[in-house]
Amino acid sequence: MMKISMSTIIIITTLCCVLPYLWFVIIARNSTNKLKKQINNAVKKENLLFRTKEQWSNHFIGVDDVQNTLLFLSANSLKTPYLKINLQDVKSCQIIKKSRNYKKEMKTETELQSLDLEISFYSNKEPFMLNFYDMNDEFAENFEMKRIEKWQALIQQKILSLQVNRRAA
Repeated sequence: MMKISMSTIIIITTLCCVLPYLWFVIIARNSTNKLKKQINNAVKKENLLFRTKEQWSNHFIGVDDVQNTLLFLSANSLKTPYLKINLQDVKSCQIIKKSRNYKKEMKTETELQSLDLEISFYSNKEPFMLNFYDMNDEFAENFEMKRIEKWQALIQQKILSLQVNRRAA
């Protein structure tokens, strides 16, 4: 009788430790699959082919060099499933970084609140904000500053080459 009750306790304890872990893994896999499905649907709908693209957390960004189009998708966005931006209409892009300072053990620390890439247009169209990081949606930073700087440089380079081609024509 003692062996049966001890075995039961071990099994229940193991299940209490393993089941939550498995549950989180399944949830993460489902959200990743959902994002991939959203990306594939947007790419097919817009008929895009990306040479440069990146996916992280709940975000995707890519540039189609043939159509001069940028696609940005954020699974956290409730407004639109994705943003399609014609790079020929883009005047500039700049990084908007929001952070807060706080004291920790007699030192001042800086905590990143959000990182956005603001896309401005030649027309009077309102600028788009592409959210790369928001501490309310994501718990940990994952090289977001390097990532946003890379994409800013890539977009600015693309804008510059389009302006040069426009002047030459």
